[in-house]
Amino acid sequence: MVSDAAMDKKFDIVSIGIIAYDTILRTVDESVFSRDTTVLSSVKSSVGGNAMIQSLTAATLGARAAIAGKVSDDILGRACLETLDQAGVDRTYLRLSEKDEMLQSFALVRPDGSRHFLGYPGTNNRTLSLKDLDLTVLEESKIVSYGNFFWLNELDKGGCTELFQRAQKAGALTAADCSDDSFGEGAETVLKNLPYIDFFIPSRVEAEYVSGEKDPEKMADRLFARGCRNLVIKMGEKGCYVNTGKEDRMIPAFSVDHCVDTTGAGDSFVGGFLTGIAEGMNIFDAAELGCAAGAVSVTAEGGFAALKSREQADCLIRARKGF
Repeated sequence: MVSDAAMDKKFDIVSIGIIAYDTILRTVDESVFSRDTTVLSSVKSSVGGNAMIQSLTAATLGARAAIAGKVSDDILGRACLETLDQAGVDRTYLRLSEKDEMLQSFALVRPDGSRHFLGYPGTNNRTLSLKDLDLTVLEESKIVSYGNFFWLNELDKGGCTELFQRAQKAGALTAADCSDDSFGEGAETVLKNLPYIDFFIPSRVEAEYVSGEKDPEKMADRLFARGCRNLVIKMGEKGCYVNTGKEDRMIPAFSVDHCVDTTGAGDSFVGGFLTGIAEGMNIFDAAELGCAAGAVSVTAEGGFAALKSREQADCLIRARKGF
């Protein structure tokens, strides 16, 4: 699905958007407020945010990945830079800001590996605007991923539309993720941009909110009526629902021996999916690669700790196909 004009681009994928720092606390359950003190089994800190996890995942799977946005000029921001450098993600388009505070999230991990986030929004993502970005990266990328609606508040006001339009004019494919509408922007923020997005990749909960429907097929009908081109709904342990407007299919999740932490699994899925698209896979095979990357990601603590090589994902896919 990558055009001939995009084949000679410098980057396969550029992820624009949320960069965060996560603290992962385990194990916590709903009884935490019934006692004075809870003894945790572990505390782990790691980089987070979907632009970070997408780009790190893509680079590890073999894609030429870049990231654009801004991080705080402090210990948290510099930890992000170090992680990107270690993974081989190009950070030429990432700004180090002295005036912004980093988004921080605290993941409370339950015994079954599911989690609840507490978030300090900071300013590095919410104030990100077109003037912070070197838009030449749009011309240098096969795929431009916007990650994500409802947390990039300044860009959501209209800057993202220009990003999508300029990316498509440069011959790039566009993708966008979503999150909970924590700041009350409204579903129209997403809906009005669907005609400019080649791959819309929300979770099921997010798709319900944006579409106003609960059934994936009805979600697709509503979203395609507003201009959606390709819809990929992340369905957690069920896998993902893919609809091209002409064909739809469920891609089942891969089973793993032990789910340790689901933090970042959806972002890992997107990184894997976009890697497959950049390699020229059809949308269904790319979704399978995304599911494999997401499955690997839940086997260790943190949004990006388990995935070390492409072979881990390919091994799951080969096993499913019987070779």
